[in-house]
Amino acid sequence: MIEDLSIRPTVRAVIRKGPLVLVQVKQRPDGQRDMSLPGGRQEPGETMQECVARECLEDIGVAPVPLPRDILFVADVFRVSGDKRRQRTERLFRGEVPDDHKPRPGTRPDKRQSATAWADPSESGALFRRRSDLALTCADAPVCLGALRREAS
Repeated sequence: MIEDLSIRPTVRAVIRKGPLVLVQVKQRPDGQRDMSLPGGRQEPGETMQECVARECLEDIGVAPVPLPRDILFVADVFRVSGDKRRQRTERLFRGEVPDDHKPRPGTRPDKRQSATAWADPSESGALFRRRSDLALTCADAPVCLGALRREAS
């Protein structure tokens, strides 16, 4: 039987430079590399905009300016590990950074993060965790994407 856990609210920033998106590059224990949008768990009492700013500082060393207000996409992400199941509701916000921003890790990058980079989601889509590239490359993608990916650990 799978134990149901609470829903974890998360936010992610979609920061573009032309066709490129600012991403975290991560190295898995098995040596595989993947990418994800900067962001993470919303803390109790924190607004979504405060969370985007904090998570971006931690992950990529820069907070989007002005603070993002437009939700681009909403998706449920499920992860099953053994007999536990976790559900995250992810909200993707449009963000901007200064034109001269050089990608670098933030103040508290994820433990598997090896770099921060500009990536083209249409070329490196399969490397995106949770396949957020599908939302980033489809101009008429729906705002609510439903379940993006079910992962097993």
